[in-house]
Amino acid sequence: MEGAERFVDATTLKTESDVERALVCDSVFGRVRPEQKKQFVLALQKAGHTVAMTGDGVNDTLALKAADCSIAMASGSDAARNVAQLVLVDNDFASMPKVVAEGRRSINNLQRSASLFLVKTLLSIAVALLFIAAPWQYPFQPIQMTLISAFTIGIPSFVFALEPNRERIRGRFLGNVVVRSIPGAICSVCYILVANIAGYYLMRLDYEQVSTLCVLLTSWIGCNLVIRLSMPFTAIRAALLVVVVGGTAGACLLMPNVFCIAPLTPGMWLLYGIVATISAVAFHALYLKLEALHAARIRRAEQGFASD
Repeated sequence: MEGAERFVDATTLKTESDVERALVCDSVFGRVRPEQKKQFVLALQKAGHTVAMTGDGVNDTLALKAADCSIAMASGSDAARNVAQLVLVDNDFASMPKVVAEGRRSINNLQRSASLFLVKTLLSIAVALLFIAAPWQYPFQPIQMTLISAFTIGIPSFVFALEPNRERIRGRFLGNVVVRSIPGAICSVCYILVANIAGYYLMRLDYEQVSTLCVLLTSWIGCNLVIRLSMPFTAIRAALLVVVVGGTAGACLLMPNVFCIAPLTPGMWLLYGIVATISAVAFHALYLKLEALHAARIRRAEQGFASD
């Protein structure tokens, strides 16, 4: 076993500082008492680690209960199986890498899918509150939100959820999701306001035309978020982007009456091009900035735990 030459007799560890020092310097521990196993788990958690504990006997139950993830063997004692969160029914430790890989896939993919859903939720709440006081009509109709949700949320979420993903999980779930969602929500609210102000007051467009611009711009931001979440691109992710863009454009061109899409005039094309370009640049700049700040905060937290 790798690191087997770094061993220690646990009966020589008398104080808490001895335990913490041994956990850093050594890999194999012998003659460990049940209460010491729990002490090891607590010391590792104090150092910022997420701790998994495997065991099969009554003497492992204290550590199993204290661990973040407790794993018991099916052939072990009833006490260990009842305390554990996971039981290896085949009694084979070789199953653990597959379990870890599946857990990473589930959490990482769920974070990406949740980001898509949260953008829509934040956008809907913000726009609803704004248009209570605004002098304009709410810019979306239910069938239009169905179009946006289908191609920028539903289909991408389905693909992301099934993809293999073994990246190490860093940071907290909610923080990771919110950081990825805020840029899309902010940019969406801003361009909707711009589209309404420019459409009604500068170009004298009617409601259907302004609503069409808002739908196209929302889909555009959704496509940009899918691009960000798909990096680095693979063949499946590239095909997903083609489906998202092609499906949205096809629905608007082939079924405009179904989705209440008004024909675009030259002025609407001009306004859409300007706002889409500015919003895309702003979205990617804000996304990269928040992602960098979030990554730096995670690194500081990890370094703080390591120094402690």
